[in-house]
Formats: sequence, structure tokens, C-alpha cells
Amino acid sequence: MKILIVKPSSFGDIIQANPVLAALKSTWKDCSVDWLVFKQWKEIVKMFPAVDNIITWDRHGGMKAFSSVLKECNKQKYDLVIDLQGLLRTALLVKMMNAKKKIGVSGMKELSWLLVKEPYKRNKKENAVIRNLNSVSYVTGVQYTPKFDIISESVAKDKLRNFNLSDGDDVVAFVPFSRGQTKTWDIQNYVKLAGKIKEKNKNIKILVLGADTDYGKISSSDIVDICGKTDIEELAGVLKMCSFVVGADTGAMHLANALGVKNAFIFGGSDINETSPYGDKSKIISAYLPCSPCRGKCKFDTEKCLQQITPEIVFENIKEWIK
Repeated sequence: MKILIVKPSSFGDIIQANPVLAALKSTWKDCSVDWLVFKQWKEIVKMFPAVDNIITWDRHGGMKAFSSVLKECNKQKYDLVIDLQGLLRTALLVKMMNAKKKIGVSGMKELSWLLVKEPYKRNKKENAVIRNLNSVSYVTGVQYTPKFDIISESVAKDKLRNFNLSDGDDVVAFVPFSRGQTKTWDIQNYVKLAGKIKEKNKNIKILVLGADTDYGKISSSDIVDICGKTDIEELAGVLKMCSFVVGADTGAMHLANALGVKNAFIFGGSDINETSPYGDKSKIISAYLPCSPCRGKCKFDTEKCLQQITPEIVFENIKEWIK
């Protein structure tokens, strides 16, 4: 049995699709599973031990890249292709593949459902992890309990030593930065939260994680800024060493959750039903305003959903994790 998962982007969405691998391998123990991903996210899929082969796609490569990927996929002669992205570009690619069976995911968008079969109508309250797994269930008839399988060996110890940290330290992390204002809690709130954490335990080391373009955005003596200083595998290692993480609805936070690290998500305009982390390690902090989720289309001058979440509220949610 040769299977292709089509889930090219993005960071958090790829993490939330990871449990389909364990599901497929539990049903077809000898199956081979490939993953089609945009090349910028390849390093994420490399952490999935159940993936046998990664096919990369240059999302900015136009028709030349599209044709190259299609040619490569058709060489593989897949028995099953599952489009977990559910957009027109991926559906068109899957439609043109020579595979025995092709299905999509609930909630296919951009008329992609005309090209690839949508297994069932979307339940808007369904978590993305479950929605992805249900595409597998449609084929197998088996209901699955989500199981994340991500390589989590710490490769970050040397990196932390560069910042006067060691694997024996009590470390927590902030992941403040995300695409869109309705996901991004004010930076000064994180500074105030750091102060409260240090008041309870002065020995805790607090890291801020993000891209290289985020470096220097937070200025506080209570925080060690390592934005842009880790690759994806090192990021996983750092997160695994943390007692807990606090941050926005973003990829690194979903990675922390998948690695079994306690986490507190600060939700603004995102859809909690769909994108909340799956499992019992998480706390969801939201103002639960009637206008939520706006999915980035805030109708006010300021993001009230985030303004109403104070550092004191977040601290009350996480203080039991501070030893």
C-alpha cells in the first residue's frame, strides 16, 4: 500500500495533520507513506518518523513547479492520495494524479470539492486534528484516537549554552509572534507576565521564541531573546526542555503541544473550535466575545478580544505550573 498525504502548508496545520500517520500505519502496518509539502516547511515533515519519503513543491514556482511535482507523484503510482489542504491548487494537482483512490478533507474550499471527493460535510465545531483523521476513517472504517509522533530528541543543549542556559535549568518559553493582529497579544503584556512569573520563582529562565525578524522586539531583563537562533529541529529540542510555553495560535505552539509540553494558548480572532490544540496539556485563554472568531477581520479599531485578556488573567491560568 503506497499512500501520499498532500498537506503542503503551514507550520501549525502540518503539525495538526501529523496524527494521520499513526492512523495509517496502525491500519496498514506495511504501508509506505509519502508527504507532499512546500519546500519552506520541509524541515517540519523531516521530524515525522513515519514519513517514508518527502516530496517538495516550490509554491512560487508557477506551472513549471506544478508540472514537476505532478510528474514526480505519478512516478510513484500511489494507491491512495489524501488531500488534507483542501484548496484549489492542491485539488487540481490531486485530480491529475494517476492514483487508485483520491479523497479530500471535510470543508474543501475554493470549489476544490468539484475536483476531489469531500468525504463528508464540514462540522464547523470540529477540531482540525479530528477532521484530518476522519478522512482516514472514511477510507478504513476505523475510528482513531489522535496520536502525535514527532522526533523530539533534544539537539538544543549546545545552543542553550550559548545563552548561558543549561538542560538543568527550569525553562519556560513565550511564543508571542503570529501572522495577523487578531492573534498577537501586546508585547508589553508578555513583559508584565514575565515579571509575575519571576516574582513567584526567580530562578526560572524565560525564553522568547520567534523568527529572525522578531529578534529584539521584546526588551526585558527577565527574558532571553533567542528569536531566529534555532532551526526547526532545535526549536523542537528547546520546546521539549520547557516546563511550559505561553503564546499565540501559531505553529511553534502547536509543536509544543504535539511534543507533550504544557501550553497556554492566548486566543484572539482565531476559531477555537477548529484550531485549538488537541489533548489535555493545553489551556485556552480567550475573552470569548460574541464577535469571535473573526479570523483576522476585526470590525473594531482595536482587537478587544485581546485587550480584555490581561497579564493577571494569564498568570492565574498558569501559576500552578510554576514550581
